Amino acid sequence: MIKVMIVDDDKLVRKGLISAMPWSEFDMEVVGEASNGEKALEFMADHAVDLLLTDLAMPVMSGIELLKIVRKQYPAMYTVVLTFHQDFEYIQEALRLGAIDYIAKVQLEKERFEEVLGRIHKRILEEPKPAPQATDVFYEGAVSQDENVLAVEKAVPDLDQVKEQWSGHEWIHQDTLFVAQVKQLKHLRLPQTKLIGLLYTLTDKWNLLFHPVHMAKIALPDAFENWPEVEAWLTDTRDMIRKAMDKPAFSQEVVECVMKAVHIVSEEMQEQITAAFIAKRVNMSRSYFSQCFKEIIGINFSEFLRNNRIDKAKEYLLYTNKTILWIAEHVGYMDEKYFSRSFREQTGLLPSEYRLKHAAGREMSES
Repeated sequence: MIKVMIVDDDKLVRKGLISAMPWSEFDMEVVGEASNGEKALEFMADHAVDLLLTDLAMPVMSGIELLKIVRKQYPAMYTVVLTFHQDFEYIQEALRLGAIDYIAKVQLEKERFEEVLGRIHKRILEEPKPAPQATDVFYEGAVSQDENVLAVEKAVPDLDQVKEQWSGHEWIHQDTLFVAQVKQLKHLRLPQTKLIGLLYTLTDKWNLLFHPVHMAKIALPDAFENWPEVEAWLTDTRDMIRKAMDKPAFSQEVVECVMKAVHIVSEEMQEQITAAFIAKRVNMSRSYFSQCFKEIIGINFSEFLRNNRIDKAKEYLLYTNKTILWIAEHVGYMDEKYFSRSFREQTGLLPSEYRLKHAAGREMSES
């Protein structure tokens, strides 16, 4: 039996494919589904999957990024691309990454389900894949004697705690903390796919946090051969961030206060945030905080806050079917009309118009 997984950010598409396709006729069974590449990797780390059907355009981790990781970590897995638009540039990239076929959603009619699945099944039979590696040596030799203290299970945080620690900014300038967090991450011994999924999540958070400081976006490699490569990447990323944060006119303490403010905005934008409120949270006077924030980030605090709220609203509009009122409240606007007016000033479109323009022909899901 060929075990199948479907990855698409639209829940209705996933459920439709699962229920409509004649899987059993081709000795196939759907064993899992996910709304993005990161969740797909988490599932594959714990479950056997032979055939992956993935959308290309998804939030968090795109289908192209997922295919790159699957090609490296799961060479025996067959992959098929789901695409709403027949964007041949993306399709060619997907085929280059090992996809054996693609399904254009706009052409997928009920009477063609059997034809499409039959074609995929035939290609699986015609295209043998290399056997997966028998042994995972990713962490081989990774534990040194100075880590023995971490062998005490109670001293090691769980995955959620580790993710929370790395999501902040304290590890950038505190050498001892950085070393400790690297050791804790190593000690978790995450499967490679789970580790890469975690690093993708953290990279997104770091780009939100540090990119405003006039820095190029942090990029994650397609894959890591072993743990030392992960450590080297973390060290290089930290060095890059530190250089970007090195503002001669300001002390390290002031820069860290501004970065804490940026972090608060990304994590608490649904709250009624003001410059005075944030200045108090980071123990600075409002006037000095506003001056430092503008010089370090490049725009004033209110503009930065508004930009982040509008960007988050765009994400909600594109990837959920939540009401405009719900979105307004969850990005920090208590007045729906004021939110719509602000959104139009920033984008030239009302929220409803933006959703229609950018998600035309696409059914949105609650999840």
